[in-house]
Amino acid sequence: MFDAVSNANSAGAEGLLVNNPRPGVALVTINRPERMNAIDPQLNAALERVLQGLGANADIQCIVITGAGDRAFCAGAHIPTMLPHLAETLSEGTDDPQFAGVTHRAPSGKPLIAAINGVALGGGLELALACDIRIASVTARFGLPEISVGILAGAGGCTRLPRSISPALAAEMILTGTPIDADRAFKCGLISQVLPACELLNAALDLAATIASRAPRAVRACTELLRRQSRRDLAPALAEEREVFASVMATQDAREGIEAFTQKRAPRFQDA
Repeated sequence: MFDAVSNANSAGAEGLLVNNPRPGVALVTINRPERMNAIDPQLNAALERVLQGLGANADIQCIVITGAGDRAFCAGAHIPTMLPHLAETLSEGTDDPQFAGVTHRAPSGKPLIAAINGVALGGGLELALACDIRIASVTARFGLPEISVGILAGAGGCTRLPRSISPALAAEMILTGTPIDADRAFKCGLISQVLPACELLNAALDLAATIASRAPRAVRACTELLRRQSRRDLAPALAEEREVFASVMATQDAREGIEAFTQKRAPRFQDA
């Protein structure tokens, strides 16, 4: 076990498992299956630390991210804790838009593979969208349900999704919050492979091992070129998205939507 993984395993108590299942490959597992692998502020910070550590480790050439269990890759932000935290940092002027260690600043020049083993909703889809390669199980579902709680996908979802699939389908997903299944995600180009659930992780690790076996400098160069193309003019668009997110988070409807979600009742939006 190499140092980055040894150090990263200290994040286990914060909901992460990290190991080295193939030469040159790190596997990062979001380990909160009882919460559908939703991300709270502590786990959010742990992901950033772990991914930066793996990015700095010369023994690692490719990183796979997945979720524990068979129901969820990541259900996004843990609404009862993450959204109040965001509201506080936005009001204090200390907001950092980075989510899950990937959405606004790449942790390294090494390729990231999302092995999507169940639902990828809200911030979970934003995490997947920030990865270089996405493959999924037949049970995967993809969506941005933030609209249903009176907010929007402010960690790259409203910006990256229309760049990844047809604008019409992206608009349908963003404005309704309705998810799509793995078959439709594959057909629209959101993911590159759909696999039986029992085959997904090995397929992702094999893919990562193939990448890790290539010349490291060439892999990093190709990754940078691919990201440069997909992220052309992305930074100002993400900044504008975050400004709009902040303004929506300050509304009464956002407060009502979050409260209704935690109380497990239908929200009563008032356009306020």
